[in-house]
Amino acid sequence: MKRKINPSEIKSVLISRTDNIGDVILTLPLVYAARCVFRNADVFFYVNERLKPLLDGMSINVNILTEDKHQNYADRKRLFAKHKIDLAIFAKPRFDLALMFFQLGTKFRVGTAYRWYSFLYNHRVKEHRKFADKHESEYNLNLLREFVGIDENCRVPERLLNYEEREKNDFLEKAISFGISPGTKYIIIHPGSRGSAKDISLEQFREIGIKLLAAYPDHKIVYTGLESEKDIVINSMPVERNEKVIDLTGKLNLRELMILIDHSDLFISNSTGPIHIAGALNKNIIGFYPNSAPVNDVRWKPLGINTTIFKPSDGSDNMSLIDTNEVVSSAGRHLKV
Repeated sequence: MKRKINPSEIKSVLISRTDNIGDVILTLPLVYAARCVFRNADVFFYVNERLKPLLDGMSINVNILTEDKHQNYADRKRLFAKHKIDLAIFAKPRFDLALMFFQLGTKFRVGTAYRWYSFLYNHRVKEHRKFADKHESEYNLNLLREFVGIDENCRVPERLLNYEEREKNDFLEKAISFGISPGTKYIIIHPGSRGSAKDISLEQFREIGIKLLAAYPDHKIVYTGLESEKDIVINSMPVERNEKVIDLTGKLNLRELMILIDHSDLFISNSTGPIHIAGALNKNIIGFYPNSAPVNDVRWKPLGINTTIFKPSDGSDNMSLIDTNEVVSSAGRHLKV
């Protein structure tokens, strides 16, 4: 059994999570906990370069390192060698990174016990995430709990993402051109998911939009998505549209999407990256999830305390069983209407 890691021995910590928006956001509790536990160490968070803008302005002193697609193995190895990492925590296991830190002689290398290359980690956590019996953030935190421990005073804040007042003002001015004026009440519907989980249908989204407009006439409906999801968004919108239906597909960068979400009254989507942005901002959320592991809500629901999850009532993954009338009623509870 490996000995516990003494925080006073650690001068430089790296947490690696190089996949997608939701994965990175659900690793933030681990990042915040590491910052608290290793008070005198440098803490680095290694992510895909396209996600760095989302993490700018974090309220704690964490250094963001990015994986550039143009970097080769030697480039990355030099980057990590420069920072003299004492402890590397692999929230997303990858053979190339496990090998790299083994070659660098990093003193403590924490990762899963169940990959063929897990022998490259010298501190291994015996948990199978595929069974989805815990939340993803808990699996991540256990990488620290197992060998270091987390002080009960190391609390994760309700809001994990931040932006500057200047950014907010710039975006709110831009939003006027979209039909969102200061004081506009709006609900966001994000129908795409890039195939990360089983989804409700576009027809169900259309029904939800129509019923929301009828039930809550003081609110506009804002649709978001990538430019590549344009057809999905269009086919999920009410056929008859007016100034209360706003399509922002492909019109926002990550920072702008974050500010848009933060000023919304409710965010509605399948299991996808932006639902986790809403969770990290502790917004009102309605999410749609299948029942099956490993993509169910047990593992992948958003962070935050203001979330309602809908899933098939018979324990299956038949998303057509989700009742759009119940969704609209739930929206009223979130909107306090």
